[in-house]
Amino acid sequence: MITALMLTLISLTIVMYLMYMITAGVQMSGANKRYKTALEASYGSTDVVLKDVLPIVFTNLSTPVTALSASGFASSLDLSPSAGSCLKQKLTRPASKWSAACSNSTDAKTGADITLTLNSTTASPFKVYTKIVETMCSDPRPYPAGNCTGSDLSGLTLDSGSSVAGGNNGVTVQHLPATYRIEVQGERSTNPLEKAKLSVLYAY
Repeated sequence: MITALMLTLISLTIVMYLMYMITAGVQMSGANKRYKTALEASYGSTDVVLKDVLPIVFTNLSTPVTALSASGFASSLDLSPSAGSCLKQKLTRPASKWSAACSNSTDAKTGADITLTLNSTTASPFKVYTKIVETMCSDPRPYPAGNCTGSDLSGLTLDSGSSVAGGNNGVTVQHLPATYRIEVQGERSTNPLEKAKLSVLYAY
């Protein structure tokens, strides 16, 4: 009788341990899947902001919010830029010259410069917060005399090409980009705990 009870107790312990391991594995798998989804949303939003949004802002520094709205981003991606003055300051001045109203904390949600809403085909959308927290300028002159970045702000033309086609011996290639540290946080709109964070170093 005692032996049977001992064997039963050992068997129950093993079964309980296996059940715990299976449950923990399912929870870890679900958490990893949710994190990967949030991470992909953060990566996708970062690509949109760096490759599409910021070049538009750079070429329209006087009216960045208006330019972004006219580009169609505002309606298609629910783009919500912060006040244009802060975005302009962060792109054209070193961090030491920003006004006190422009947040430079590393929390992307606190005073985010750009917020994107990325829709999901199967669940609630993701909100992705993007914020510039540090600017290092290559052009030492203050804005507007200097543009912070010594590169061509159109992102298209480095020089006229006359030195190659016309035999000119001077090449005026602009190659002094400003460097920006950008914090990104993507999270499920209905569950802020389902999130991922990125730190990006961007030169333009």
